[in-house]
Amino acid sequence: MNDTAVNRQNPALCVDGVCKRFRTTKALDEVSFIVPEASLTVVLGSAGAGKTTMLRLIAGLDKPDAGRIELAGSNVAGWEPKDRNVAMIFDNLALYPDKTGFGNIASPLVIRGESREVVEERVGEMARTLQITHIMQRLPKTMSGGERQRVALGRALIRTPSLFLLDEPLSSLDAKLRIDLRAELRRMQRDHGYTFLLATPDFHEAMAIADTIVMLREGRVVQIDTPQTMYDQPADREVAEFIGAPRINLVAASHEPATASLCFARARVDFPAHLGRLSEALPTQFELGIRPEHLRLADPDSAPVRAELVDVESLGPRSVLTVRNEAAELRLLVDSLDTVSLSLNSPVGVELAHAHRLLAFDPATGRRIGHGL
Repeated sequence: MNDTAVNRQNPALCVDGVCKRFRTTKALDEVSFIVPEASLTVVLGSAGAGKTTMLRLIAGLDKPDAGRIELAGSNVAGWEPKDRNVAMIFDNLALYPDKTGFGNIASPLVIRGESREVVEERVGEMARTLQITHIMQRLPKTMSGGERQRVALGRALIRTPSLFLLDEPLSSLDAKLRIDLRAELRRMQRDHGYTFLLATPDFHEAMAIADTIVMLREGRVVQIDTPQTMYDQPADREVAEFIGAPRINLVAASHEPATASLCFARARVDFPAHLGRLSEALPTQFELGIRPEHLRLADPDSAPVRAELVDVESLGPRSVLTVRNEAAELRLLVDSLDTVSLSLNSPVGVELAHAHRLLAFDPATGRRIGHGL
């Protein structure tokens, strides 16, 4: 795990070897990670990876079959949820149906016995932050799904617990509001020194806000790293495919030591120095990972890769090109202006733009060659 500018001496949460089984299904298998104080840690994974199960165990809603969970240095085995000093927002949006938006957000402060003036001030500030001032006097049944989700988020954030547990808190929001609100969440976390553990299947969200990402797959921790490190140095092929859009190119490749050449997609180029340093671990035949932004168009008469253009997907200022030859299909992320003169089924040339960013994977295990070295 890479260091970030947070307090790792006194972690807010320590999960150590946690296992959980539901009948014959192993939901979590030896899961271990820490959440430093005043940090934003994201548990990332596809549906069924174990994200919600992990948050429920931390909250005390379920009990682990094995392992240890510590909050602020205390083993919480046997502690009731109310005693754990965590604020929870899960994707079921459990609002009080008979309370208005104001009443729902204010409820933790009312239970705590805060004065009316404090309640009104803090709820008003939270409503403005979440852009829901217009629904403060409405009941949940009259709100949209996105509005209910923001009210639930406000009710969690208005407390001052040692840890916030957020399970896909932005999933019901439209794209623009989701981007705006995740930036606001990040700002609030930094400004107030909150500790967030957020679960999401959205790698864009994880990359945008996390200090550290805990990658879960089928109940096991695959990798723990900063967002950029996980993107640049994924533990294996599946992590590389999960994080990044357009999806990474994975093509068969070979190393010719006699000529110091890398061969892929009917091209032969100089073998990158960073892969050469892995020569002892690198098999002759392997799988090459190339991010689409690490390729560029070139003159088809002289380019290392010669192919045919089969698709153009415009993303505004950038476009995704798909090209194909007899050996491989590749995706490129290029400036849209560079595609104006191109036509489908026409010949194109492709060359490496950042050879030092290439990744090599073991074709049998999927592990990135050199991971952990």
